[in-house]
Amino acid sequence: MNITMNRRRFLSALGLTGAATAVAPGIGLRSALADSGPPKRIIIVSTGHGTVYDGWRMRPGNRSDAAIWEENLSQMAEDEFSRALAPLYAHRDRMLVLDGLSMVTPVLDIPGFHHEKGWLHAWTGAPVLFTGQDLFSTAPSLDQLIANQIARVDRLHSLELTVNAGRPICHAGLAQQLPLENSPQRVFDRLFGLSTSSDPLVRAQGSVLDFALAEHKAISPSLSKPDREKLSAHFDLVRQLEQRIAGMRDATCSDAPDIGALASTWAGYNALYQSMADLIAAAFSCDLTRVATLSLGDLPSEDFGWGDYLSGDAHNDFAHRIYVDPQAALAMTDYTRLHATQLAYLIDLLSAMPDSDGRSLMDNTLIVWGSELGDGWHGYHRYCALTVGGDWHFNTGRYVHWPATTSAPVQMITEHGVTSGAGMPHQHLLVSCAQAMGLSDDFIGLPDVTTRNNERISLTGPLTEMLG
Repeated sequence: MNITMNRRRFLSALGLTGAATAVAPGIGLRSALADSGPPKRIIIVSTGHGTVYDGWRMRPGNRSDAAIWEENLSQMAEDEFSRALAPLYAHRDRMLVLDGLSMVTPVLDIPGFHHEKGWLHAWTGAPVLFTGQDLFSTAPSLDQLIANQIARVDRLHSLELTVNAGRPICHAGLAQQLPLENSPQRVFDRLFGLSTSSDPLVRAQGSVLDFALAEHKAISPSLSKPDREKLSAHFDLVRQLEQRIAGMRDATCSDAPDIGALASTWAGYNALYQSMADLIAAAFSCDLTRVATLSLGDLPSEDFGWGDYLSGDAHNDFAHRIYVDPQAALAMTDYTRLHATQLAYLIDLLSAMPDSDGRSLMDNTLIVWGSELGDGWHGYHRYCALTVGGDWHFNTGRYVHWPATTSAPVQMITEHGVTSGAGMPHQHLLVSCAQAMGLSDDFIGLPDVTTRNNERISLTGPLTEMLG
């Protein structure tokens, strides 16, 4: 992919190329926010099928699997990076590669439904609700918990985006699954439609809601107390909607991206991904939202160089065969490698866009990359995750390894069969990210879990090693 060309095209559409290297009028965060510094932002990137641990992990100096250790990524040579993560080498100073996590809670949940349990537990940290046919969340996902804390009332609460039918990973609460948007055009309209509209009805929206307030005041005295409370709660929601509509309508972000230029690149998975990345960058620059989620669906096998192997079915020919076919394992390593290349595009884009403090958007953004599974064998043991950015809270530029010393809830599937040990529960990563974004929560989803041998596993607290 031509990252430089695409970034230049997008920055040109924003008026940020050439001499425009500082925050330009009408773009970026508004001066009222600049007084207190730019906001912190988060992007959650979730991919499918986990990865191949041996193609992802790094062992500089033949470090031991049985110990806690860390390595300074900035001192590692490029050829010491794993095949899967090599595209991120240029961004190693911003990264925390987390080796030694496990998803222990899905194993104790209902039988079967490995993918579904995985994508629900991955970002909520909580058990599933099974209706007898479908699975739903029982708790909010990380993105929504953070958005509830940091979102502006007069802007979008969050963005939930997908490419190629990614997994439904965003949840507002019990059985409240949020829809994922797969159309860049609709994302653009949601972000910039109100502020760029010349429709007089849109401009008069505030007066319509003022009329609703007058009706509310006129009707309330004649209602019973329970009905008044219900009407008041309803009107509070209407008033929140008014604030958001007015805020988006009045947003002074005149240099919105050229939707025509974006639309010309919407053919194919990677082009759609780049358009979504471009729109996230624009939304962050204009402070239209501070939380975004990218749920990335299955990559076409030809995109990562394996379209001619067997039938080219990434799910059945590759992900499910990683422990019986070395070629399938290599293919899934390249699958992860392409996602790493796409992540590098997003980092490059945010790094090139100025923020109100004279730094870049990336300097004030935390990216978290995880998956629905540990590996394509439906294993939860080797949960490979990393973060980019967040140096206001984390000590970045490191590879951190934990040994598998957590009591496994049951035998965990691994590349060698099964194991009685597990890695650090991934809920600690969720807590770490929440606290980095200003939340005080000490657990996400569940505070602890009990194995089938009646051993308690604590899920409380952050990964302290991320702090350095």
